Amino acid sequence: MQSHVTAITLAVKDLAAIKAFYTGKFGWQTLAENEKVVMLKLDNLVLTLCNELLFAQYTNISNNAGSKPFYLTINLASKAKVDERITQLKQEGVQIMKMPAETFWGGYSGFIADPEGNCWEMCYNPYA
Repeated sequence: MQSHVTAITLAVKDLAAIKAFYTGKFGWQTLAENEKVVMLKLDNLVLTLCNELLFAQYTNISNNAGSKPFYLTINLASKAKVDERITQLKQEGVQIMKMPAETFWGGYSGFIADPEGNCWEMCYNPYA
């Protein structure tokens, strides 16, 4: 069995706004889309944005409490690259959840959120 993640799917309320966020702020390219799903091609991963209702029907998972107890990580080449990316996103009006700082495990990271509160860690991992 494969041991690496090949796709992540987010249930979203406003598909057009979230697509615009990821294509505009991160520069990710659309791989495929229809009126309820957008697939974005990352280096070795597909990020699928799925209409919230379709997501619930397809997976039988609903988010009644509105919480999103997870985050996704983008590893960057250095601490300076983390700082640059967070600064760029802040200038573009992206919500910064936590400014970059040294981590307890020896890395360096900061956190941002997309317009629906999905959290992303911008990280330098010296062990990766």
